[in-house]
Amino acid sequence: MMMISPSFLLWEILYRENSTSREVKMELFRSHCYSIYCNSLWSWYKVATMNRLKVCHNDNLKRLLGLPRWCSSSLAFARNGVNNLDVIRRHSVFSLRSRVELSTNSIITSVRQSSAYACGPIQQRWLGLLFVRNVG
Repeated sequence: MMMISPSFLLWEILYRENSTSREVKMELFRSHCYSIYCNSLWSWYKVATMNRLKVCHNDNLKRLLGLPRWCSSSLAFARNGVNNLDVIRRHSVFSLRSRVELSTNSIITSVRQSSAYACGPIQQRWLGLLFVRNVG
């Protein structure tokens, strides 16, 4: 027998229940889809994997709102005042990076001053998420 999580059941009820207000649905979306723990430490995932995760995140919002899968995700996020996955990840990275940069802890300071931190894959991913590179 397959176990079904309470969270999954909640989502299924919300998807099917049309009487739930948009505000309640958006608050539940924020509470369940914003807390992607440790996402600021993800540095080894392939672009294709991250794109699949974005598609799932976008589809969840559209399904919750009863929108067709082909409609604009950007518009759905903007109209409902919720953040997409890229924004959630940037906020998380900025928060962690700020705490690391401002920390006075001797261990964190020593790691921060090492070349492994400055040139490592996590720092490179953080910079790629936080700063837009101008081409041309």
